[in-house]
Amino acid sequence: MSNRNERTIENRHEAVEENQDQIGNVEPPPPYTPVDTLYGRVITNQPVIHQTIIVQQSLKDEPVLIDCPSCHKRSMTNVVFANSQKTHMIAGFICGLTMWCMLCCLAALPYTLKTFKKPEHYCSHCNYYLGPASKF
Repeated sequence: MSNRNERTIENRHEAVEENQDQIGNVEPPPPYTPVDTLYGRVITNQPVIHQTIIVQQSLKDEPVLIDCPSCHKRSMTNVVFANSQKTHMIAGFICGLTMWCMLCCLAALPYTLKTFKKPEHYCSHCNYYLGPASKF
């Protein structure tokens, strides 16, 4: 049994030596050159592309400093509080609740308070609409 094991070990050593001889004779691969697949040209100098990414900050109920995408100037925004669907719904709800006691005039309350209106931001230079204020 040990004779058989010695023969298989010798056979393996011989196979490893043959593989090493074959590996030593292999030429290295050619250097990589990128090729334009559309026109078949070799690309030597690739242009560097610089991208500017502007992350818009969240707009709140008060003016914020922002880079205007329209006039490209940095300025404080103008905030205008506009009536929204929420304003009208609250006024209608108050009117419905107070109609039986003749206090319908309280329905005008949402139109006078900033809390019930939607803040909208505009650029102070070009008056470009930047968007509504986010709640979060």
